[in-house]
Amino acid sequence: MSAAMVSIPEQGRLDEVPLPRLLLDLHRAGYGGALTLSRNRTGKRFLLQEGWPVFAESNLASESLGVQLMDAGRLHRSDFNRATALMESSGCQEGAALLELGLLTPKELFVALKDQLRIRLLECFGWPHGEFILDPSGAPGTDAQPFRLDPLALVQSGLGTHWSGERMLGDLALHMERFAGPAKGFAGATARLSCDEAVQDVLAALDGSRTLWKATQTARSPLALAALWILDAVGAIAYADAPHPSGVADAETPARVEVQIRSEQPAPAAAVPAPERRPAVREANAPELDALCAEIADKHERLDELDHYDLLGMTRDAAGAEIRKAYLQAAKTYHPDALARLNLESELRKQANRVFAAIGKAHTVLGNVYGRREYDATLDTNSTDLDAERLGQAETLYRKAEILMQQGNFRGALEFLTPAVEIWPDECSYQSACGWALYKKMPSEPQAARAYLERAQRLDPEDATARFRLGVVLRDLGEPDTDSTRA
Repeated sequence: MSAAMVSIPEQGRLDEVPLPRLLLDLHRAGYGGALTLSRNRTGKRFLLQEGWPVFAESNLASESLGVQLMDAGRLHRSDFNRATALMESSGCQEGAALLELGLLTPKELFVALKDQLRIRLLECFGWPHGEFILDPSGAPGTDAQPFRLDPLALVQSGLGTHWSGERMLGDLALHMERFAGPAKGFAGATARLSCDEAVQDVLAALDGSRTLWKATQTARSPLALAALWILDAVGAIAYADAPHPSGVADAETPARVEVQIRSEQPAPAAAVPAPERRPAVREANAPELDALCAEIADKHERLDELDHYDLLGMTRDAAGAEIRKAYLQAAKTYHPDALARLNLESELRKQANRVFAAIGKAHTVLGNVYGRREYDATLDTNSTDLDAERLGQAETLYRKAEILMQQGNFRGALEFLTPAVEIWPDECSYQSACGWALYKKMPSEPQAARAYLERAQRLDPEDATARFRLGVVLRDLGEPDTDSTRA
């Protein structure tokens, strides 16, 4: 079987080449070199060895090793100040200072540095936009081997934490109606994923007897859906138009993939440019493409006016099967992979991506019996109250923030907690978590944290967690409050 070729530009935009797919393609290519990611004033540089991340640099003070250890409760602020003073006086690295002062053992430093690499890279999964640059000349030495992170496990964690279910389902839309089973490499890929009970249920559903759509319905957690996304991205799922319970033999096994890094250098001025094929394709299908471009522009312009039924071209009495069929048809039209070969202009691609995201959201709501019932109620009453969809969005943001707080990434958690509080300001747990993240992040903001925690206490005076957190903050401010700290 001939190999399919995937070409990666040496530089590009993360909204056009998403970070999870970029990392997986670099892994399959066995890429060795530097990967620089930037967004606004934030810059990070990662070194990859044979496609495995092994080293990270960041210009964010909040991602320094000392701050990371303080956020995790493994380093006291006074010890952090001692290590900083030693670094300034001797010019040594932060890790060496922590070892010199006896604040970490060599084994603890090794674990902390590996965690730092993981945290710095995972934070980038939440970027709504950004740029990347590849530099093969920056290949790391062999001494970086011990810090290797498994890209598949890393991408699964990043997708599960930062990507919405709608976005992952949208990427799978092209194969939803096909029967999905294990392809060559399936066992090896699944062995590298985090496999809890929810993930195992999804893997069991990929037996060739069910469509990919049916398999997605077994995904009971973001990590499970992320596992499905990864297996599709690395070609570990074989698709067929009919059931193939016997496995790979009856299915369409994906072609072997080779990945090349391509240079974006412009051709010399005197050179005669090679004939461009894409414009010829566009010209041959000009009427259809012009109609599609007009449809994209029209829907994008009216995006705020269209309800979920309008986006799918359905009426409110449409059956569930009709809703699903309309979504799959729309996905085939608006999916980024389907549009990639049409050579659309950059701005039009962005508009199509926004429309596709809205279509995915519409299907998520209308494809669920209870979600559709709640949504229909808001249309009937024209209510301005919070609907179930927005409450669900707030809860999803809060759950993602909880994961980041457990990892000690309080600054990252605030990116999810702030919009959650804006959506649902009367939820005690959101106010409490936001206040605690403000207090625990570096630099700490105890006064701002106090305001959130006091509001949480007013919302639910019996909430023990909010009461405890407020007591800690008040003591740090030198204002003990017996009411907030009582058992």
